[in-house]
Amino acid sequence: MKRLGWVVLIGLFAMQAPFNALALNVEKVAKDNYKNLKKIKKSNRKMVGHIEQLQQQQKISKQKITELFHLMEYKKSSNVVKETMARVREEDRKAKKIYTSARSLLVTDQYSQSIDLFLSYLDAYPNNNYVPDATYWLGKAYAAKGDRHNAKKVFVGFQSDYPLHHKFSNSMHELAVIHHEIKDDKKAVELLELMIKKFPNHNSIFQVKALLKEIQTPEAEEVVVIDAEPKTETTDTK
Repeated sequence: MKRLGWVVLIGLFAMQAPFNALALNVEKVAKDNYKNLKKIKKSNRKMVGHIEQLQQQQKISKQKITELFHLMEYKKSSNVVKETMARVREEDRKAKKIYTSARSLLVTDQYSQSIDLFLSYLDAYPNNNYVPDATYWLGKAYAAKGDRHNAKKVFVGFQSDYPLHHKFSNSMHELAVIHHEIKDDKKAVELLELMIKKFPNHNSIFQVKALLKEIQTPEAEEVVVIDAEPKTETTDTK
């Protein structure tokens, strides 16, 4: 009986040994897995850091590429601007030369040639800085040539388009003279009175007032005096 007890006891120890070994193996596996998990987490953190660093570098590279692109566009546009400005300066030089030549022709009484050149200038350079001045001098050239119809047309257009131009007051005087010459004294008086009111210190104000007085003062009618009684001849009688 006692032997049977020892056999049972030994059997129980024998049966427990695999379980203990299994428990030890499970614990060892758990520890190994924990270590491996820590290593994986550490590797993941490193990878995340590398990814963030790469993303930052990519962002910086993208910004550099964008800035480089803008710089290239700026240089390209700068060259276009320079070329455009050079063309504009050249066109201005040509325009000024034509305008100056037309003025010279007007001053030297070559009215027809001056008119042709002013018209060519206005047609070729409608947006040039000298267009208002050229328009005024074109009207002067027509007036000097005696073409009152076109002179009037040009001065009326000039006053409509350039009311703030420094030659506006002069154009009023010129237009008043033309109206007087074509026997439209009512319009001439309106212009002269308006000019005196708006530009009382104009350098031509005395001529303006003189013309106004001339228009408003009727010419004296010629009076023919006829003797009431005819003269009688007397003869001496001897």
